[in-house]
Amino acid sequence: MITYKEIEDFIINAGSDDLPTFGGKYEGGIHCQQIPDEIASYILAILKFKQKIESYLEIGVAAGGTTYLFNHFFSLKKIVLIDDNKHHKAKLRPEVLRDVTYQEIIGRSETESSVETVSKVAPFDLIMIDGDHSYPGVKLDTVLYMPLLNPGGFLIYHDSNKVWGVQRVVRELKNDSSMEFIDEYISKQHPRPCGIALFRKKDRSL
Repeated sequence: MITYKEIEDFIINAGSDDLPTFGGKYEGGIHCQQIPDEIASYILAILKFKQKIESYLEIGVAAGGTTYLFNHFFSLKKIVLIDDNKHHKAKLRPEVLRDVTYQEIIGRSETESSVETVSKVAPFDLIMIDGDHSYPGVKLDTVLYMPLLNPGGFLIYHDSNKVWGVQRVVRELKNDSSMEFIDEYISKQHPRPCGIALFRKKDRSL
C-alpha cells in the first residue's frame, strides 16, 4: 500500500495555489488549495478502508487541484463538479484537468437545476463540500447532497478548523446517527491550518 510520505510528496510536487495560505514547494502546477499534510492524511485514511472509490462529487472546485489529486489516488470512473466559476483561479481548471474526464455544472449548488442534474447521475462514493462556507450554505449543501452518498461512502468538509460555518455543521453532523465521524485532520506543519473533517455514511445493510 502507498505510504503517507509518498502521498504527501506527490501533493507537494504537484503545485500549490498560494504558498502563504496552503504551503507546498512552489506556486503553480495544479494550484492545489489544500495544505499538503492535511489532504495527505485523509487520502491515506480513505485508502486504508480498501473499498472502491469510483464516483466523486465536488462542490467548490476553483482550479481543480483537489479533483486532480483524487483522480490520481482513486480509481474514479465518474467525476461531477459544481462551481459558480467566480473564483479567479477557475479559469485554470480546463488546463489543470486536461487529462481528466469529468462532468461540470457551472452555477450555484443549491439551485434546483444543479440538484436535479446531480441527482440523475448519483449516487457517489465520495463527496467533498468546499463551496459556500457560510453556515447556511454548508448546511444546505449537506442536506441536499448527503442523501446522494452511497452507504459506506465518504463525506469531506474543507476548512473545518478555519471557518465557523463549517465548524458548526461538522459539530452537528457528529450527532447524526446515519454518519460515522472518522477524524479531523489539522496541519501540524502550517501555522494557519485549514482543517479537514472526514465522515463515513453508515451501511445499515450490514
